[in-house]
Amino acid sequence: MGKGNGDKNKIAIIILSVLCCLSVAVLVVAAAITLNNKNRFVPPAFDESVIKGTPEVPEGLGYSPIEVEQGYKVYVCGNLIVNGNDADVYFTSPETNTVWVLLRMVDEYGTVLGETGIVQPGEYIKSLRLNTVPEQETNVKLKIIAYQPETYISMGSVGLKTKLKLINRSDTK
Repeated sequence: MGKGNGDKNKIAIIILSVLCCLSVAVLVVAAAITLNNKNRFVPPAFDESVIKGTPEVPEGLGYSPIEVEQGYKVYVCGNLIVNGNDADVYFTSPETNTVWVLLRMVDEYGTVLGETGIVQPGEYIKSLRLNTVPEQETNVKLKIIAYQPETYISMGSVGLKTKLKLINRSDTK
């Protein structure tokens, strides 16, 4: 009598152990798939507001070239004034570039205030739409990121520190 119950208990323990191991294996595989998807690079979209050509930039915005060691150049304004939710940046990729570029504006805490899409050689973006407009004048960093066309392999990045000045604060509400 006792022997029959002992065999049933051993079988139950073996079955439960196998089920437990299978459950752990499923959890490990699910976690690996989730982590892999989170780290997957999603290429940025092309910016829909690009303008072909070279901009005519008003005086006083500090529009100047930034030459990057990796062999490309961009133009951008260093004096940034926010009107409503837009900052005029005149972010320009000259026709001589062989890379695609984008511009990201971050505050001093690393919060992304706004970002363009991809700008190709011979194009520019007049204004950057801000996701978040600071309450007051604030220090920001313009980060220019370059990609090799078609492959999106990084061609380096460069940053420019400046201030974001506000006008027409009532327009941002």
